[in-house]
Amino acid sequence: MTEIERRVAVAKQLAANIREYLGKLTPEQWELDSACAEWQVRDVVSHLIGGAERQADSMERGRGGESGPPAGFVPPEAAALSASNAQRDIDRRNQLAGNMLEAFDASYTKLHQEFDSFGEGKDGVSWDTLAWHVRRGAMTAASYVELRIQELAIHDWDIRSAFQPDAGLDPASVPVLLDMSPAWLGMCFRPSAKLPNPVEYSLNVGPDESRQYRMSVTGDAFEMAPGAATQADLSLSATAEQYLLFSYGRLTAVEGISSGKLTVTGDVAKIDQFEVWFKGL
Repeated sequence: MTEIERRVAVAKQLAANIREYLGKLTPEQWELDSACAEWQVRDVVSHLIGGAERQADSMERGRGGESGPPAGFVPPEAAALSASNAQRDIDRRNQLAGNMLEAFDASYTKLHQEFDSFGEGKDGVSWDTLAWHVRRGAMTAASYVELRIQELAIHDWDIRSAFQPDAGLDPASVPVLLDMSPAWLGMCFRPSAKLPNPVEYSLNVGPDESRQYRMSVTGDAFEMAPGAATQADLSLSATAEQYLLFSYGRLTAVEGISSGKLTVTGDVAKIDQFEVWFKGL
């Protein structure tokens, strides 16, 4: 099995696991608050349905040679896009009331058919074929598989943590999310005024700090690369899971440090600034 085949299998299994879990929830549980700010469980599910629908449509267009933005597209400001997307998903769950599971099944059946079409590699289509994404522009079909893993894994945690205080990320998703970490932070970066001197971070992830990243933030931009930082203003160490929950805004710095899930050395104020710069979507 190739790496992309493994990732497709992970994406499909995540969707199947979520679907099974949702089928066991009571009507009252659908209305509980999730770990995703301002969203109930049913809103998260609506988001997962809509995301699969839009992704399937975009991949279908990509197979037809269309990887540019839709007609009349105007690039949105990141915060405004997040707010409008959140309201869109709440409106959609009202429309889907009583039919959420059926919509989930239909959307992921169609998306998985798109995965299978790309996997077949017919008519010049491959995993390098480009498809449109509203935040990232034209990106490869393989990157779209990663993105679906990200959405499913993080929102699976959002749903389960509403009922299970010890909920964890799906283990099969963790290596993919770590590989995506620089791209994710790039998507959610909120620039500030240019700093007189850059802030240097050292991010040490996993057992024996098996993954290390060095990051330099100038306020208006940042660079992140694998490897140890020699002179960091702040060093952060965590397990892979806790690092991911922190970088996705599901674990705050205050909670992480007080619980021992995050270990920091250096100028502790710099971790607060990290949360301002990398606020999430």
